[in-house]
Amino acid sequence: MNHDNIDEKWQKRWEEAGIFNAEIDTNKEKFFVNFPYPYMNGYFHIGHAFSLIRADVFARYKRMCGYNVLFPFAFHCTGTPIVAAAQRVAENEPKQIEILRQMGIQEEEIPKFADPLYWVSFFPNETMYDLKRMGASIDWRRRFITTSANPYYNAFIKWQFNKLKKGKYITKGEHPVVWCPKCKSPAGDHSRLEGEGASPEEVFLIKFHMDGVVLPTATYRPETSFGVTNIWVNPNADYVEAKVDDEVWVVSRKSIEKMDAQKHAVKVIRSLKGKELIGKYSTNAVTGGKVPVLPAYFIEPATGTGIVMSVPSHAPYDYAALKDIRDDPKKHEVTPDLIRYIEPVSLIEVQDFGAHPAIEIVEKMEIRGQDDSKLEGATKDVYRKEFHTGVLNKNTGKYAGLKVSEAKEILAKDFVRENKAILIYELSEEVICRCLTRCIVKIVSDQWFLNYSDIKWKAKVHDALNGVTLYPEKVRGQFEYVIDWLKDWACAREFGLGTRLPWDERWVIESLSDSTIYMAYYTIAHYLEGEKPLIKAENLTDNFFDYIFLGMGNVEEVAIGAGVSPALLKQMRAEFEYWYPFDFRNSGKDLIQNHLTFCLFNHVAIFPKKYWPSGIGVNGFIKVDGEKMSKSRGNFYTSRQIYAAYGADVTRITLMYGGEGLDDPNWDTEFAKSIGPKLKQWHDFAIGNYDSEYESKITTRHIDRWFQSILHKTIKATTEAMDRTELRTALQKGYFDLQRYLKWYTRRTREYNRDLMNQFIEVQTKMIAPLVPHICEEIWEKLGKKDFISLTEWPQYDETLIDEKIERAEEFIKGVIADVQEIFAVARIKEAKTAHIYTAEDWKWEVMELVASTRFQQGKDMRDVMRNVMQDSELRKRGKEVSAFVQKVTSERIFVEKIDENGVLRDDREFIEGEIGMKLKVNPEYDPQNKRKMAIPGRPAIYIE
Repeated sequence: MNHDNIDEKWQKRWEEAGIFNAEIDTNKEKFFVNFPYPYMNGYFHIGHAFSLIRADVFARYKRMCGYNVLFPFAFHCTGTPIVAAAQRVAENEPKQIEILRQMGIQEEEIPKFADPLYWVSFFPNETMYDLKRMGASIDWRRRFITTSANPYYNAFIKWQFNKLKKGKYITKGEHPVVWCPKCKSPAGDHSRLEGEGASPEEVFLIKFHMDGVVLPTATYRPETSFGVTNIWVNPNADYVEAKVDDEVWVVSRKSIEKMDAQKHAVKVIRSLKGKELIGKYSTNAVTGGKVPVLPAYFIEPATGTGIVMSVPSHAPYDYAALKDIRDDPKKHEVTPDLIRYIEPVSLIEVQDFGAHPAIEIVEKMEIRGQDDSKLEGATKDVYRKEFHTGVLNKNTGKYAGLKVSEAKEILAKDFVRENKAILIYELSEEVICRCLTRCIVKIVSDQWFLNYSDIKWKAKVHDALNGVTLYPEKVRGQFEYVIDWLKDWACAREFGLGTRLPWDERWVIESLSDSTIYMAYYTIAHYLEGEKPLIKAENLTDNFFDYIFLGMGNVEEVAIGAGVSPALLKQMRAEFEYWYPFDFRNSGKDLIQNHLTFCLFNHVAIFPKKYWPSGIGVNGFIKVDGEKMSKSRGNFYTSRQIYAAYGADVTRITLMYGGEGLDDPNWDTEFAKSIGPKLKQWHDFAIGNYDSEYESKITTRHIDRWFQSILHKTIKATTEAMDRTELRTALQKGYFDLQRYLKWYTRRTREYNRDLMNQFIEVQTKMIAPLVPHICEEIWEKLGKKDFISLTEWPQYDETLIDEKIERAEEFIKGVIADVQEIFAVARIKEAKTAHIYTAEDWKWEVMELVASTRFQQGKDMRDVMRNVMQDSELRKRGKEVSAFVQKVTSERIFVEKIDENGVLRDDREFIEGEIGMKLKVNPEYDPQNKRKMAIPGRPAIYIE
């Protein structure tokens, strides 16, 4: 089967019929699905594809459930990344040129990418082509590109920011931001190659005095300054002596830039190597004690000040490094006298640890030195335990008795006031700008910020989150944390692509701030975008958007200003009111910390409550054959590459089978190779076994009733999984389990029930259609159906047809066959002719039911169970036999609902005999080994001869 031919055939038919072009239909309930528009600095990769196909599968499912589904798409191009990449091409920067080559860009075309606008025209077209080939059920009429070259979107964003400013959600002030020194602007998440989600954090510089200069040591834990035993510096690093404000400091050369960026007056006096400090003593400003300066090669000069205080009682890295020096002072060029008198100082009483938690965990984990990879985990364990359960001890003086979790703020205020420390900002992790520059924290003035720290605004967002259906629900805690944690966000920069602030055009709105409510723009985009827009861009005033999105103003007056008819405005207003709010927005979990939460903040700031987001889906990060996908590993794939290898349906089903929930999904290459032939087998089976001329008959056989029951039970389970977007589970139940049931049914009967088989083929094909739509459309057509399967009705289940008893009976038959075959194999019986099956006697069923009824009553114990059983006079006569069986039922938890095991075996004797290859006798008088007594409910005894 040629997947290219089938894919192209159905994609063309869908497009020609316009089946995904969503229009208002007041007779149908709407469902608005969307996906964060991808940044257009490269091809769509399979990480994007996983999140996108999840949204598409859900959209297709909802269509089949009868919803009027809108699934639009757009392309994000604002911000600095494209400008920075284009500049690197213009400069002929080798790494950027190689990136384009690895994408498959032709050599003669690479110079064109020196123009940022070429990126903006090239990658959106390529991405749309790729997504169409993947079978995405998108309304492409509503597509748009976010750049300063799009006056319609610009007008929308200007309206958004005017509303935010009017609502006092935007402020101008001084704040710490992630800053790129080369680009000379804040580096938002979209502008970073590494460190997405990292933000400025408060760090304390504890002062140590040495020969008239200050050695400032960076720490997140000022409470540990009471237990410093030494100072660490990197002997090979470059340091400087510099005047910082009114003091002379010694710090790493790499830290000077960040001091200057955080409004400290800095003047370098001289340069020196770290080894020049080794062996000297410095005085702790907090305790007044003198401590030596020792070498440590793990010190990163760009982190903090390049000088670190050592607290071996509570920092595993410090203890490991100190132990390395003690074990071999000569290797570290340290005299024994320098370390002879260093003794760890205990500061914190902590649950599950003694006086020196760091020492204990290093020894327990058998950590071998300061380069041991286990140190990172050990550090996290100690810090977490100390923060949550630790209490400061007497060695911290007047702070003794304070909880560690409460002490930081108190100590910090005191230390800063007493000039024992100062506060600076450090990044929570390394951040690399897309221009390849390492970012720092800069305190900027006269910068525009979205005031996400506002308590009242946060309260409204929490209210909005309470009304959001989350897929999965367990992600709610992460959203709540981010809402509380989020600080003011620099929303503009001085260069890049995008919309200029309407009240201060020196600034360009950054790319995470202009992408928070654009889902509303989708509802009217097809009126504004494209070759023949119905309104001139210059007529899109704030009054226009106020009317469309908020219902404000007089429609006649707004129509005059927009240069259109009132009827057109009312139609656009109706589109928004019909489709909004969105019902499902799916994204990777990395966007919780920014975009998805920003989306909630901006919606509550601008729209009435009825238009706040209704549903958000979140998924993990794609892996490839169990490993993180990355270019350095050589396992980075675009959706175009994967499609070329496997086609649309195999790509889609492999992605969706990769995982669900917040777990990281896995692209399994072996699964991808094997699933194509399986889908072909289903195609052939469905076409070869469907009889459209067959007249319906009522099912009568046991196996037919089982097949019908399991079919409806599976429809129910698959539907429930689809409703929760548990798509791997839905695929497992709605395809793999159904295929297993089909194999059993075809094995169990010589002649199919044609009515049931027709039902099964239709149900199976429908239930995998959202996942593999192309081959399902092909099957559907060949079954003689005139409509698209994409628009047909999702299978409905009938609870009355689900028969648990008949399913248990079938499982009983399977179990008997398996047991006989196992006994035959283990016993190595050469010429077995007869299998004697002995089912449980009636009294055992009675005992089991009595035990179950008693055990389920609260507060009942074994004596109550036995007392209840022995109330029956007939059972009492059996004495110890009953007691032993009660013990067995209770200990082995044998609780099965009763079926007529004898009747089931007799009715299906012929099939069972065929499966086991011998005669079957059910409950014969003949019982040479007294097997009958061993039979229990659900597990008959077997004797083979």
